[in-house]
Amino acid sequence: MAEMQTPAAGTPVLDPPGTQTPAKGRPSGAPPAGKKKKGSKKMVKRIIAIVVAVAVIAGIAFGMWRFLFSEPKQEILRDTVTYGSISNPVEGYGVTKALNSATITLTTKGTVQEVFVSEGDFVTEGTPLYTIDSTDAYAAMEEAQKTVRNYEKQLQAIYDSYEDLTVRPAFNGKLLLAEGTEDLAEGNDISPSTKLATLVDDSKMKLTLYFNYTYENDIYVGQTARVSIPASMSQPTGTVEQINKVRYITPEGAVCFQVVIGVDNPGTLTADMGATAILTGASGEDIYAYNSGKLEYNRTADITTKVGGEILSLNLINYADVTTGDVLMTISGEDNEEQIASLENQLKTAKENLTKAQENLANFNAVAPISGTVISCGLVAGTEVAENTTAIIIADTSVMTVEISVDERNINYVSMGMPVELSDWNGNVYTGTVTNISLNGNMENGASSFPVTIRMENPGGQLMSNMSINYSFQGSHVDNCLMVPVQSVKQIAGEDGEPVSVVFVEKPSRPDNAITVPEGVTGVPTEAEGFYAVPVEVGANDVYNAEIISGLEEGDVVFTSYMAPGDDMGGGIAVG
Repeated sequence: MAEMQTPAAGTPVLDPPGTQTPAKGRPSGAPPAGKKKKGSKKMVKRIIAIVVAVAVIAGIAFGMWRFLFSEPKQEILRDTVTYGSISNPVEGYGVTKALNSATITLTTKGTVQEVFVSEGDFVTEGTPLYTIDSTDAYAAMEEAQKTVRNYEKQLQAIYDSYEDLTVRPAFNGKLLLAEGTEDLAEGNDISPSTKLATLVDDSKMKLTLYFNYTYENDIYVGQTARVSIPASMSQPTGTVEQINKVRYITPEGAVCFQVVIGVDNPGTLTADMGATAILTGASGEDIYAYNSGKLEYNRTADITTKVGGEILSLNLINYADVTTGDVLMTISGEDNEEQIASLENQLKTAKENLTKAQENLANFNAVAPISGTVISCGLVAGTEVAENTTAIIIADTSVMTVEISVDERNINYVSMGMPVELSDWNGNVYTGTVTNISLNGNMENGASSFPVTIRMENPGGQLMSNMSINYSFQGSHVDNCLMVPVQSVKQIAGEDGEPVSVVFVEKPSRPDNAITVPEGVTGVPTEAEGFYAVPVEVGANDVYNAEIISGLEEGDVVFTSYMAPGDDMGGGIAVG
């Protein structure tokens, strides 16, 4: 008997020829219910099988597409708003320099005679360093002196000419106008050396007489004289003011000497009045002068113009009493301001050159200007040195300075006298003090930085000039402030298009102060995920946290970043 084979699952089963499959639920050979054909049932089963197969294939295809092309769902990382402290140290590096150093440079050539020090020697101030012979240095100093004197004379001549534009009396007295001055008027031109008047001091008159040498010992300075003036019929009292031991020989052959007698003027005496005087000898006898004389003014001086120009003002009155402060005439002069400014600048430069020449001459027999270590000496006895040669450099490295540059964001944290931590490449740590803060910043690449000088002790001498050294000082520091991780603070465009600092806060409903995130912003959670963009005011920050001045409260849960599936907290890459 042949073996029966079972058809594969899902394969339609066909009846063998000449056989019939009894209907389900009825005995074999029973008549069919109704007139439905057997072929219809087979078609339905075939359709159902095909639909199931297509559905399975479609499910497998969709799963593979999701696996290969859809983005994996990212995990939201959160943090909590807490109170804490934020510190932001400012760090960088600077260059060391000896606080006190001296460089001696020779500006003229010479021959080295002796050198008393070597590199590495410690010298005290005033220690002889070397001697160099140079005639050029001495000649340069003399030439510089001549140049200074020349400019000084030129300037003084201009200053004097300015003073001469105003004519004043040399002493208190009376004006006796010169002939022709009556024609002078304001607006007229006047020439240099024009005589304006004779100034006389008539407060006292002088009388010069001659007395015989017989009375040489009876006449002395300060002796009282009885003066006789016939024209005024007066006998004022005079005083011997001067004795001149000249030898005047009279026609009779007598030898006389000169006596000058001063007479106070009561206001009625004038020059050329005839007068004589009688002196009293030691025994009381009268001593008469050999001759009579004429009264003279006590002092006289001609008033003349020293420069020419237009008369701007005129105050000349004959016989007028004047004082030294009175202005008799003013004259317009040339405008010499530009010439004066030029000469003053040239004189300044000449004096600077003279100082340099004098210092250079002194440098040819130099002594140590400071106490310190000789760090450079290029002199050799017997050799020639050229001009502009650096002879020696001395530095006191016991105290150093460090030049640093602090940017505009942190310069406000620097103050005079504040401590600064310093460290060198060998790990040595020092403490410095800020001694200077420049108020003039240096702009570069859109940001400004300010030079700062730090002073530090270097008693062990570990540091030398031009070494690099690290610095660190406390920048911004805020205690007991609300803070969030710095990555929680985002920048988005506000309604006016300006950037706004926001933090995405997780809330069950939209907060009143939330704002709408513009379309196209990626890397942040959506409101559908329960996060809302809240504007915040940010204060200080460090590399980890940012201070929140307003906008959040303690305990608020905030978005920090996304973490893709498969990443862990230690090594995942945060997206956002």
